[in-house]
Amino acid sequence: MKKTIEKNTTVAAGKVSLGNKIAFACGDIFGGGSFNVINFLFVEFLTLVVGLPMTSLAVVLLLTKIWDGVIDPFIGKITDGKTPGRLGKRRFFMLVAAPFVLVGFVALFFPWNIIPSIADNVPVKMFLVIVSYMFYATAQSLVLIPYYSHASEMTDDYTERNKVNALRLCFSLASSLLCVVLPQYIARPDNGDNGVCYIYMALAFGSVFVVSVLVTALFSHEQVVYPAVRRKLSLREFVRPLQLRTYRQYLGMQMCASMSMAIMSGFFYTFFNFYLRNNSYPVLMATEGGHFAMPAATIAAALMFVSQIIAMPFYLKLIKMRTKRFAYIAGAAIWASVTATMLLLPRESIAPSVAGSVVTASSGTPDWLVILYGFLLGFGICGTVFVPHSSFGDVCDVGELYFGQRTEGGFSGLTNFLNTTAQAIGLFIAPLIVGFAGYEQTTYASLAELPSDVAATLTSGTWSDGVKPWVIVDRFKYVMYGDMVQIQPISQPEGAQIGILITFTVVPIVVLVIGMIIASRFKLTRELQQRIVECNRTADKTTDEYKNTREELLSQL
Repeated sequence: MKKTIEKNTTVAAGKVSLGNKIAFACGDIFGGGSFNVINFLFVEFLTLVVGLPMTSLAVVLLLTKIWDGVIDPFIGKITDGKTPGRLGKRRFFMLVAAPFVLVGFVALFFPWNIIPSIADNVPVKMFLVIVSYMFYATAQSLVLIPYYSHASEMTDDYTERNKVNALRLCFSLASSLLCVVLPQYIARPDNGDNGVCYIYMALAFGSVFVVSVLVTALFSHEQVVYPAVRRKLSLREFVRPLQLRTYRQYLGMQMCASMSMAIMSGFFYTFFNFYLRNNSYPVLMATEGGHFAMPAATIAAALMFVSQIIAMPFYLKLIKMRTKRFAYIAGAAIWASVTATMLLLPRESIAPSVAGSVVTASSGTPDWLVILYGFLLGFGICGTVFVPHSSFGDVCDVGELYFGQRTEGGFSGLTNFLNTTAQAIGLFIAPLIVGFAGYEQTTYASLAELPSDVAATLTSGTWSDGVKPWVIVDRFKYVMYGDMVQIQPISQPEGAQIGILITFTVVPIVVLVIGMIIASRFKLTRELQQRIVECNRTADKTTDEYKNTREELLSQL
């Protein structure tokens, strides 16, 4: 039987049933899965399929992230002001927005290069990508802002909250694991369809995401019901949570974790394919007649999420024995240390030649070491990401004590805005570094624009097994697409490789060190949170006893 309590009673929300936990956790199949499909595939999709320059990609990511951040406060305000009903305060919005997630996800991965008239028109493709991303970002925010606010309404018990968020993160990690492996089988670069496969991928995963959101919206329920809070939509009201030192510390940890994760995942395959392996993967597929093969980088990415699931009990135990602050610092230290050693990894070199011939390569980092790095990275990432996720409800408790009202939507909206801003900055700077360093994206040309020997080889080739005529010359693979030829880089200039190395290693390390410094000042413990919850339940807040207790608690933060 569902047990729901009204705020400010002296009754604890208590345990959350397993079924309720699972229904709630299903929502992060979308949250974690979609994040990683986009982060791991989007950079290469836009540069190697759609054909956007890396510098143009930086502008696209910045503008879309700004839009994402701008709409978040509106959504947070609306959800806070809704009167609790059959679907609570939050789940109604998730239910309404779910179908638009599918539409937006397909639009996001639509290969605009398949339209001949705009295949080589970068400004038009940029515009279409930006509009598609804005539509998807709106649908995503309509789901995730209510979802993250819903988390603090599941229970107000510190330990139970950790369990709820741990299960949620496990679902997110399981989804992420599948979303870094399976999309590459559906949207594989050797199938000769010039990117149409990405539509199939988006339809498949977008459908799964919609179902996961619907499960949470229809079958999870709140155990702590907070009344509607009407707030003015003003800049002062929007930034009000920043008055809390505890919130600023929480936000700093969250932003540093998100920025590091966005940069690392966004350039994960770029690092392994264009730095460590000099992109021997597409060459390997070419020499094998177009057959798909799983590179070590894909296994490493998958193990990165497997290890996060394995590490979850370790960090839960660490939080119980020490503090969330300690767990965050431990995770970030492991993550930064593993990343730092990647600066020392040897690179592989290739000698690409005409299609069908053997590709020779020098010895570089062995596959087993690449895979091990993926596992170790995941172990550090787990603590760094989990602590902010599990701390949101606790910080909202502090906000209620300080402001006298409960506004999870406001906290969630501002958090998502600033978190998105951090990602935008990271995803703007990172492509700029790589782009100005000389990164080469996929381009298009007519047969007349190609060297005569390349054009002759392409036109004399045969279309077999769905693979179009192609030829490898120097650092590029030329593929026929009707009257147009797609020119894919299979390796990058030395300067671009150094830019990739700096982006993937040095930048996240600096950000993680900043996160550890911020975390060292986070003072919210289990005991303090429990006292805050009890104080918030006080019926009469006009007594001297309440006021003295409130001041005492706030002074400890």
